[in-house]
Amino acid sequence: MMHKEFIYHPRDFRKIELWKNVKDEEWYNPQWQLKNSIRSVDQLKHVIKLNDYQEQEIRRVVDELERQGKDPLRITPYYASLMDEDPFHPDIPLEEKGNKRLDPIFWQSVPTPANLLFPNTGREASMNEGSRSYGAAYQRYPNRVALFVAQNTSCASYCVHCQRAKSLDAMCDVNIELINKGLFYINFNKNIDEVLVTGGDALRVSKKRLQYVLEELSKMEHIRAIRIATRVPVVLPMAVTDEILTLIKESANRYTKGQEKYVYFMTHVNHYKEITADFAAAIKRINSYGFTVRKQTVFLNHVNDYFVTLAKTFRRMFWVGVHPYYLLQCHKEKGIVHFISPIQVGQIYMKHMQGWLSGIVRPNYAVNIEGGGGKVLLMPLNYDNLNIDLKIEDKISESKAKVYTWDDKEIFDYEALGRATPDEYNKALRIMDKFIGRKGVFVPKIILIDNNGNYIETTNRTKLPTFEKQKKAVLLGYETNQSGMPITNPAKISKKLDELYQKSTFSKK
Repeated sequence: MMHKEFIYHPRDFRKIELWKNVKDEEWYNPQWQLKNSIRSVDQLKHVIKLNDYQEQEIRRVVDELERQGKDPLRITPYYASLMDEDPFHPDIPLEEKGNKRLDPIFWQSVPTPANLLFPNTGREASMNEGSRSYGAAYQRYPNRVALFVAQNTSCASYCVHCQRAKSLDAMCDVNIELINKGLFYINFNKNIDEVLVTGGDALRVSKKRLQYVLEELSKMEHIRAIRIATRVPVVLPMAVTDEILTLIKESANRYTKGQEKYVYFMTHVNHYKEITADFAAAIKRINSYGFTVRKQTVFLNHVNDYFVTLAKTFRRMFWVGVHPYYLLQCHKEKGIVHFISPIQVGQIYMKHMQGWLSGIVRPNYAVNIEGGGGKVLLMPLNYDNLNIDLKIEDKISESKAKVYTWDDKEIFDYEALGRATPDEYNKALRIMDKFIGRKGVFVPKIILIDNNGNYIETTNRTKLPTFEKQKKAVLLGYETNQSGMPITNPAKISKKLDELYQKSTFSKK
């Protein structure tokens, strides 16, 4: 069964050329990790296999992004050790289309030529914080607010698919005046009862700043819950220390009167390869201080856009103490359009997890809508309330839809995918097929338009995923009976169970 050994084992860092002389105490020192983060292709090529052309192309992309003012490459040694030595031919099971995939950590960490393709996203800016902010406070909903305590470049490792990749530049800064303005606004607006302390990464700020922010929030009687948003447990788990957890526990309620404020962590896991023994130990430390950990997963083409990949990720996270929150549709931002999968495909996957996975394991599928609409739930319908006799799998959906937001807005013609002309699309395929070294691995889902912007077709949507009950049982690793289905009713085999019970140690107790 698939869950007998579910913890992923990274490569031994001593066998990686760049770190072959590193000692254990250095490797597990977060400051050493940060100081030795991969910032150049010269370092990267001593960690993974790259042929001359692949190395040249990654250099070209990094140089171009730097020319645009971006800070494109930062990977902690720990997170880099999660990549296969040959990320272009990774060890991925065939049931997850392993022969047509690149390493999922590579996709998330290393800029590729794809990051310079498909600049036409249609309408975007779903996370245009500047239009809804006061100081470092950003608000879209009545009772909760995000407080940015660190710039985007504070992250220990950069995610190539990040919705804020457009602002990964050295010029951005979240200074103390912006934070104080944000704190002032949170104190002013008594509707706010929940604050997301974020960045960047909330655990990548100075201890002095984090303590100050949490203590100021502890003084506000109307604040009832505080979230700590961080990817540190995933990319730098050794930095989740008793010292920082004690600081959070004490500071968040230092001046609280009455009932203590509830503190919980929000993290970000996209693939089960990120669930390692070090990650699990970091989560256990967080839990030991009384903090709940919840997670979001971004639905990413080329990374986790397959039923069994998502199912493995959701279950294994929960088994180490991380509760599901959202499966988020990838944002439409320049440079990451190739990561977007159609919403209908995500809905089909989520529908077919119903019953086969525990409800507490399955997150809500949602999308952040541009235009300030906030998150819109995309969960599939199993109840045909309009009696139209049409299931989500019966017909390929339209490329656009009408969306209803939480605040009663109607957003017309929402498109989840990016756009390209046929020439742009075919050129992109040639570029990436040459970079990867084979065809059929780079399969972007793109709305093709003519030179006047008129819709032609959507690529890679000729067939929707289909699942038989027996197929799902095999994919999820369940033991099955003669009918090919897992046992769901022990009463039907009670005679056999009685015989086995009498022979078991349980009958002797």
